[in-house]
Amino acid sequence: MAAQTKGRESWTEDESARTTIRQSSPLKLSRVLRFVDQQTGAPQISDFPDSNPAGDTPLEIRMKHFTEVENFTFLAYTLAHELGGTTPRPIRTVTDLQVPDEEFQNFINEAKTVNLTDEELADTVLDVGINWEHFVASNDNLLIPEHPLKITDVLMQEIDALDIITEAFVREVNLRSIEKKTGTKSRES
Repeated sequence: MAAQTKGRESWTEDESARTTIRQSSPLKLSRVLRFVDQQTGAPQISDFPDSNPAGDTPLEIRMKHFTEVENFTFLAYTLAHELGGTTPRPIRTVTDLQVPDEEFQNFINEAKTVNLTDEELADTVLDVGINWEHFVASNDNLLIPEHPLKITDVLMQEIDALDIITEAFVREVNLRSIEKKTGTKSRES
């Protein structure tokens, strides 16, 4: 649903479900943002961009990318905490998730069996997202200049599933936000 919404907005610094939403600041460095879904009125986190951020050098592009990873993670963490749900619920967005790395697939398989409160989901988003950010930042010396978001260690690049997992958890946060706003249960789209 986030990708389908064109009118994007962000919350004021005094964030609350009761505050007025305003247009996002023109002074932003990241393409990741929080906005209000026009159909439901629910706060949402944008989909993570598929393309490279703008930059003059491969390292600048990669640095902007891991800043976007951090922003994406922190915005979802904040929204999930604001939802305040105390009833543990399943993480529906990992139901069909498959990744090539056995360690991360085991983590996903465990995530399929647990129920988390909104706060626990927030903490999990932060944990996985920070690990994703650190994976990106710790491999700057391996970047491929023509493709700065890729690294020369093909095996390590293939097993990196932290982005896929983080994005799935953020989709769950977005679903829960819609459910809280509308009072209805959503299905993973």
